[in-house]
Amino acid sequence: MSQSGYVHLEDCNIVRETSAAVWVEHDGLRHWIPKSQIANPGDYSEGDEGVTVSITEWIAEQKGIEL
Repeated sequence: MSQSGYVHLEDCNIVRETSAAVWVEHDGLRHWIPKSQIANPGDYSEGDEGVTVSITEWIAEQKGIEL
């Protein structure tokens, strides 16, 4: 487990955004990530490309995102 409790997904695209979640494309896969599981969710907007998204280790494991 990292000291911060977050993992950093680099080079992500933000496909969609709702009031509750962000649809993140990472390594060719797309995952709906609840905003409550994203550090600073207000930093991302639909259409953003090549961004680093920090998500909790817990949700990364739940979604099967390789760390």
